[in-house]
Amino acid sequence: MRLSISDGVFAVQYSTLTAGPFLTAFLVAIGAGSFEVGLAASLPLLGGLAQPLGAEIIRRRGGWRRDVLLVSSTVDALAWAATLAAVAWFEPGQALTVVLVVLLAQQAFAAIATAAWTSWISDLVPDRLRGRFFGTRNFVCNAFGAATAATAGHAVRAAEEPIPVFLALIGLGIAFRLVSIHFLSRHPEPEPAASLPGGFSAHIREPLTDRTFRPFLAYLGAWNFGVWFVAPFFAVYMLTQVEVGVASVMMFSAGGIVSNLLGQRVWGPLCDRHGDLQVMRMTGLSVALQPVWWLFTAASGPGYYLMPVLSITGGFAWGGLTLATGNLTMRLAPDRGKTSYFALAAAAGGATGAVGPIMGGTVAAALTASAPIFGWSFLEGLKALFVLGFALRFLGWLLLGRVTQPVERPPLRTVFVIRDTMRSMNPVQGFGPLLNTFLPGAARHASAPDARRSRNPEQRPDRLQQS
Repeated sequence: MRLSISDGVFAVQYSTLTAGPFLTAFLVAIGAGSFEVGLAASLPLLGGLAQPLGAEIIRRRGGWRRDVLLVSSTVDALAWAATLAAVAWFEPGQALTVVLVVLLAQQAFAAIATAAWTSWISDLVPDRLRGRFFGTRNFVCNAFGAATAATAGHAVRAAEEPIPVFLALIGLGIAFRLVSIHFLSRHPEPEPAASLPGGFSAHIREPLTDRTFRPFLAYLGAWNFGVWFVAPFFAVYMLTQVEVGVASVMMFSAGGIVSNLLGQRVWGPLCDRHGDLQVMRMTGLSVALQPVWWLFTAASGPGYYLMPVLSITGGFAWGGLTLATGNLTMRLAPDRGKTSYFALAAAAGGATGAVGPIMGGTVAAALTASAPIFGWSFLEGLKALFVLGFALRFLGWLLLGRVTQPVERPPLRTVFVIRDTMRSMNPVQGFGPLLNTFLPGAARHASAPDARRSRNPEQRPDRLQQS
């Protein structure tokens, strides 16, 4: 688990410098419009359709995942060299075409790597620790990601010619990914569980016939479509309609990452205590309402300051939603054939999610009219897209009512979230929990609290048994 955190720290640097708002700003800099941005945002989700192929490759290898993960991750990272060369040598229009084609090829390898990693990590992390472990892992990784996002934004803003800076930062991201792959290569791999009988089609049908897993697949499909219909265009809106600049967009993104850090510390234990499904319901509603609040944003005045607030609150909610969704996927999938379950879940969400930004980009390109309401231009330009995005997200969120929690948990109330949030902000703890993450197990066992317990041998066995 310590190796996984080290891998994640460098992997997040790679994704920060090659995806998300940074990729959107890079595409806009080389001449991309709303449709091209929407198409680029759909490619990672479209690549998710390759996950069943990854599951089949793993099955034919007897369930072993290490080599599949390392090879596919390396190809994904090194393919960026073609993008860098295209932007450096070709005209902007030609370069943009090459970039999109390379991104499509990359996502297929990234999806295969994801299928292998998800199955692998679910074997390494015990079920009872997943909420806390992934909360800690995401907390540590996103802390570095926030610093990288802020630094990259300032570097682009300070440059007279931004494209060379973009290329240099992407090259740095590739180097980070190679370091991440080094840590992946050192992961132990447990003996894989026996696979289900039958061929490729039988493994795809199995999750579809599972009465517990099938409603979850329906939710993922509807939810991802609603989320990605509008998600890429918040950055486009800030860059083109509000014109806040790349540095401000990256700073807002960094604020969202920092709040995501806090969210990881809060939502992880709540997932373990109250169940992933309850966390998904609470955070999913907050995410569904996000496009509504963007209607009140503006280039100046209170509307301007609302943008960083929304980035922060959205990051906090997304921290819990992403964590709980991944945990629930692992808990709903049986041990036998779980790689196929993970792959089909990614494919179901990816297929509909890939259509979302393409349709959103098409709609965004056609939106030119405005309709003032009570003096506010709520539906001006991309804001009309935000209204549609809210409706689609809310409909997807409603499908969570059909998903069942594997184990009954006590109800989750808002006051519990507020209480745990205040506790996580306790300054007395300092950076202790963060630094302990990197300590070897023997060093942690020799820490002061354990040393104090060791002085009371009569109580130690009982406490270990309770643990």
